[in-house]
Amino acid sequence: MSSGGLYAIEKLDDTNYCSWAIQMKSVLVHSELWPIVCGRLVKAENATAAESATFDLKDEKALACIMLSIKPSQLNHVKHCDTSLKAWNKLNEIYQPRGPARKITLFRKMLYLRMSEGQQMKDHINEFYSIWEQLKEIEVTVPEDLLSIILLSNLTKSYDNFVVAIEARDSLPTLEMLKIKLLEEGARRLENDEGEDEGANEKAFVARINARKNNNNSSVSRYANMKCYNCGRHGHIAAKCREPKKVQLGDEKTSFAILASTSSLVLNKKNWIIDSGATSHLCCDRQLMKNYKEKKEKILLAGDSYLEANGIGEVEIGNNDHRVTLREVLHVPALKSNFVSVSKAVQSGLTVNISKMQLTINNKSGTVVMSAKENCGLFIFENKLNTCFSLANDNVLDWHNKFGHLNVQSLKEMHNKKLVHGLKLKNVPMKMQCTSCAESKICVNKFPQESKNRAKKLCEIIHTDICGPINKKSIGGSRYFATFIDDMSRYKCVYFLKSKDEIFSAFKSFKAMAEKQTNCKIKILRSDNGREYLSKNFENFLKENGIVRQLTVPYTPQQNGVAERANRTLVEMARSMIVHSGLGECFWAEAVATAAYLQNRSVTKSLANRTPYEAWTSRKPNVSHLKVFGQLAIAIDKTEKRKFQPKGKKMVMVGYSDVSKAYRLYDPASKKVIVCRDVIFIDGAYVPHEQNPNDIVTFDAEDIVNEAEPSIAEDTSGDYEVNSDLQPTRVRRGRPAFVRTGRRGRPRKRRHFLNMMKAADVEIPITVSEAMNSKYVKQWTSAMQKEFDALVKRNTWSLVDLPAGEKPIGCKWVYSVKQNSDGSVQRFKSRLVAKGCSQQFGINFNETFSPVVRYATIRLVIALACEYNLHLHQLDVSSAYLNSELQYDVYVKQPENFVNEQFPNRVLKLNKALYGLKQSGREWNEKLNSVLIKMGFMPCVSEPCVYTKNEEDKYNIIAVYVDDILIASSSLKDLNNIKARIAKEFDIVDGGPAKYFLGIQIERDGDVGNIAISQRQYIYDLLKHNGMEECKAVSTPLEVGFQTSCDKDECIKVNTTEYQSLIGALMYLAISTRPDILHSVSKLAQRNTDPHLEHKTAAKRILRYLKGTAELKLHYKKTNRLVECFVDADWGGDASDRKSYSGSAFVAAGAVTSWESKKQSIVALSSTEAEYVALSIAAKEAIYLKRLLRELGFSNTGPMVINNDNQSAQHLARNPVHHDRSKHIDIKYH
Repeated sequence: MSSGGLYAIEKLDDTNYCSWAIQMKSVLVHSELWPIVCGRLVKAENATAAESATFDLKDEKALACIMLSIKPSQLNHVKHCDTSLKAWNKLNEIYQPRGPARKITLFRKMLYLRMSEGQQMKDHINEFYSIWEQLKEIEVTVPEDLLSIILLSNLTKSYDNFVVAIEARDSLPTLEMLKIKLLEEGARRLENDEGEDEGANEKAFVARINARKNNNNSSVSRYANMKCYNCGRHGHIAAKCREPKKVQLGDEKTSFAILASTSSLVLNKKNWIIDSGATSHLCCDRQLMKNYKEKKEKILLAGDSYLEANGIGEVEIGNNDHRVTLREVLHVPALKSNFVSVSKAVQSGLTVNISKMQLTINNKSGTVVMSAKENCGLFIFENKLNTCFSLANDNVLDWHNKFGHLNVQSLKEMHNKKLVHGLKLKNVPMKMQCTSCAESKICVNKFPQESKNRAKKLCEIIHTDICGPINKKSIGGSRYFATFIDDMSRYKCVYFLKSKDEIFSAFKSFKAMAEKQTNCKIKILRSDNGREYLSKNFENFLKENGIVRQLTVPYTPQQNGVAERANRTLVEMARSMIVHSGLGECFWAEAVATAAYLQNRSVTKSLANRTPYEAWTSRKPNVSHLKVFGQLAIAIDKTEKRKFQPKGKKMVMVGYSDVSKAYRLYDPASKKVIVCRDVIFIDGAYVPHEQNPNDIVTFDAEDIVNEAEPSIAEDTSGDYEVNSDLQPTRVRRGRPAFVRTGRRGRPRKRRHFLNMMKAADVEIPITVSEAMNSKYVKQWTSAMQKEFDALVKRNTWSLVDLPAGEKPIGCKWVYSVKQNSDGSVQRFKSRLVAKGCSQQFGINFNETFSPVVRYATIRLVIALACEYNLHLHQLDVSSAYLNSELQYDVYVKQPENFVNEQFPNRVLKLNKALYGLKQSGREWNEKLNSVLIKMGFMPCVSEPCVYTKNEEDKYNIIAVYVDDILIASSSLKDLNNIKARIAKEFDIVDGGPAKYFLGIQIERDGDVGNIAISQRQYIYDLLKHNGMEECKAVSTPLEVGFQTSCDKDECIKVNTTEYQSLIGALMYLAISTRPDILHSVSKLAQRNTDPHLEHKTAAKRILRYLKGTAELKLHYKKTNRLVECFVDADWGGDASDRKSYSGSAFVAAGAVTSWESKKQSIVALSSTEAEYVALSIAAKEAIYLKRLLRELGFSNTGPMVINNDNQSAQHLARNPVHHDRSKHIDIKYH
């Protein structure tokens, strides 16, 4: 901004003051306005009117420049400033405080700044210099040598050699010289990385395309442009070099590869390039290899570089008719395609024939096993074999079991007519005895012949029927299944239902899927006369879509023979699989889904020479991936394992995934059903099951059985490894470890319920031994040492001999991970806590009570900050309990891993309160209370953990939750002074403007703008923890009219601990930021001691509701309105005892701050009584809020309005007349 025009500079926000101030100063200097802004030029007292007008004009112009370069959210800071000098000083005061807290924070930020892996050096140095500039601005001098040391120590481990080289010097380089060296080193590494990223393929290949085109037979032209990496000359390679070998790559074996450039080709992992220059077969895909052994080997390239092989094994390639096994194949993950070495192939007995446009490889008998056509000078072969599928045990009985006990003649027909791919049969008998089939299909009577009026097109006629109720609920809670069969193709789709009335929803889903996949519209729906098909909604839907309904004659199921027969066949096949596998009846839905999957890939008399799958999709199915239902499977265990623990986990195959190319596996240990792609099957092996089906956890099985074919790792008898980073989808993780409070003195903070990290999946150790054996041992050790050093520094204890008659209490290390608002790891924490459970009342403790602020009060403070333009900051007191003194002598054993070697038998006499002691919380609260009172703050009588200090029109409020402190103030200067005063008494972590307090995410528009609070990251973590990240969202937390009571005969109990854990996690969310789920959660909490399956299903429905509403927030804004209350009651809402529910919500600053949903203690005889009781309960909260607001200094809020929609209750409140219909109401409600 100048007289000549506007300069484009970055506008000021709450993060860029330093860079903004430099640019703004430059603009003002250029405009010749800076002397006025900085105060160097002031208006003379004896200035003439003209001089005064000129000065004022320049001052106004400078002020306008400043105002125009500030974002609207920051204008509140300077809108009352009438001169440019005041505005500049005000901004400097706000964004560049010079108190000790600011200096400590910045220096700590510089000290703990760490360069992250992958970060560019220039970005890291810029960040370092930015912090240094901020320190210089507030007059903090840091010696240059110390700056160089800090900068070097902040580098990643990959720079260790660079640091060692600097340390070897006699003196440190200047900071500027060090900066130049680091930038040069960073640029060099970046250039190397970019060279590597351009592809191992690019680097691995040298230009052989042109050589082949010019002269395939000339060895001179072949090596003309190549450089020998042994002698450095051109025209030959090291393998033909006459000079002594100079390259030393260690003791590892070295292979050589001359490979053609593929820059103009698009290759994949199925491509095999047949190359005469390669000395070894090379494979980039670990899953194609068998008999694999890890082996490090260098692959030297035509330049001065090399690739690294990770292992060696065998690969089978060829076509469906002929194949060959390549041995000693090197595994090179950096390649993007595979290579067949011609020399290796010839050595193994194969013959290579090359014509002008084609290359063939023949086996010893002369049969062609590979044929490759020339493409851009390369001979490329695409492997047709699916080596990921086991070809073992290709006998009739195996395939009979894999196909769900399909009859032998159908298998024979499918094999002879080649109706599917991958089916290999040998010596098919005419008949075969199967005990499972005999037990499951005995006395099966034939249905009458089906109608001859077959459909000619897909979706022309759809048959449907419902089977059930099944006597056992499925593990998904279903009692029925519905089938939809296409008349023309006989393709079956199965849906699982909890009740018959869900058939309408199932048909809509089927219709959308079928019409989308086939591009054909459904014309006729044929069903029986069941009520579920005759609903008004169903009928209207059919009419709207032009679908003709065909109903059977009542009590004549033969007319719906296709669907009836399909259901019977599915049940028989499912029953056979369950009997054969030995699994429980609760797996019937998994078996039925598998049966539908198999029947769609099996021959049927209704189709000639085709399977339903082929008729539906126009593609022949591949069945080589089929496995026996109930077969033992080994899947990768993704949980953290020690080096010598098994990597695989035994599971049971219970079907094929309907959403991905994978299997459905049941884990008997955790009683969970997962979906996994990387599996090894043990043929003929089964896992015995004696599980309680009620403890099984799975996902909704109402989805359609889509036809995706899994891609499974090959079964081998050698070393098992599945080289895939694909996680099993929709897997439920383990429950969070329960936190033992161990003390009443310090209320447990309501942090994340989940022991999971977004940035790192950290398993929290329980003992020191577990921490020392964890892969995060360095982090845990560092955290323990840091905690121990802090305790020693604070003189927490004295090492003494145990006095006679005294008994020491134990101590232990407790571990946790500090999270950021987005769930990523902030730091590892370790806390030494005393085992206060062994303390005795009156001997080493007395009082234990310690108050904390209510969540409703925290929200009220946030609302007041919006309504009255208060600044809102937060801070955390480090090791808070260690700041308080003990009134009793307490002796503690020395902590594990930190026992004094000189005096191992001595004990610790505590001088200060240690975490875990029963009185620690109370002692800390009293210490903090005394400090705040000394600062002039007074605690509220209504809320002892809220302190106020008001002067004139200034508000200063402090809310305390143990060691977390929330500060609201009218003046940013006063707020910084408050933080500085607290920092003099305790070590604090200044969180700045409140963003993440007690697990609540706080977002604000500027310093004093609108505020939104939410817990979306907590919701996402909770969904992930319960395996419901991909669940379908619903629009309500509970179904309308849901009751917690249930029929005792029909009850299926679930695990009480898991249910309570889920309800506790939801309750924390409900009382923090989600009033919309409070009633639902409190209703389900009534079953905490006796939960059933329907209650757990209802709790999961709340999770599904949260999935769709995770981004909802409570928005607080300035409204200039009073606090208002809304009350309602649900008369007789609980069917078990006919008691009513009271609900209330208090609104301030445009959003709710306090809410409640509670069952009334009496049975209301009328809606008037229920509403009146709810009014009474809300009135008590209103009186409390009025008193609290008055103590906070907001006494001008006027009367509080309570809204209610029952006129009778309102009349009774105004005039409590006692008559026959109201005199019985308890006196406490009047």
